[in-house]
Amino acid sequence: MPITLEQVRRFLGRTLQDPYGRAFGKVVGISANLRDEVTGVGIEEGNGEFLQCPGDRVTITGDTLVLAPAWKVEAEEFRKEFDIVTRRLRALDELFSVGDIQKDVYEDLRKQHEDAINELKGKRKEIIDTLSQRTSTLNTQLRQLQTHLAGNKMLHASGEFDDTNYKAASDAIDSGLLRAMAEKKDVETIYSYLQKLDATQAPPAAQQPQPIPQVPPTTTTTSPSRDPVLVLHVRET
Repeated sequence: MPITLEQVRRFLGRTLQDPYGRAFGKVVGISANLRDEVTGVGIEEGNGEFLQCPGDRVTITGDTLVLAPAWKVEAEEFRKEFDIVTRRLRALDELFSVGDIQKDVYEDLRKQHEDAINELKGKRKEIIDTLSQRTSTLNTQLRQLQTHLAGNKMLHASGEFDDTNYKAASDAIDSGLLRAMAEKKDVETIYSYLQKLDATQAPPAAQQPQPIPQVPPTTTTTSPSRDPVLVLHVRET
């Protein structure tokens, strides 16, 4: 459900975060339609650069305005669309298999949903490619943070970094590691789901129900009855 201007306006001029706790920038503008639904958010990224994000990427968590990554929004939209189209196809096939839908109507409806699955096939590939790139970026970030942490430990142990500065740097690195690992876990979970999901083809079409053949009544054949035979025994005198 879209959030409204009434809900978001209190965040104007405040910092928003991503779902993993990273400060993303400051809200400098909010756009809304005539239904009061937020359609876009203007963000100053903290380095003098400005970014316009769609309203569907923004949610409110407690007292924080959260901006979801684009890959997460796209993956969730795909999941919903794929779930709907597969459930409808399954229902359509079941109705046709029991004779509740005419064949021509069934074929038209099934063709529409097969076309939708073909569109999802391309979207699925794009999301997988995006997730692969994001995983690579996160792996690089994690490696860099781990390298900085190890270097700081060495310089602190050698007496070149004082305790106060070392602790401040270590705390920042630890937070960065936790956030990057949390995002990487989400990316890998969605990536695994999409890889296992066979969105490249629709389920096979259902077969039209065949009439049940009529079985002729079983007749019982009886052997003709025979008259009893009278046997006479003659005793000789």
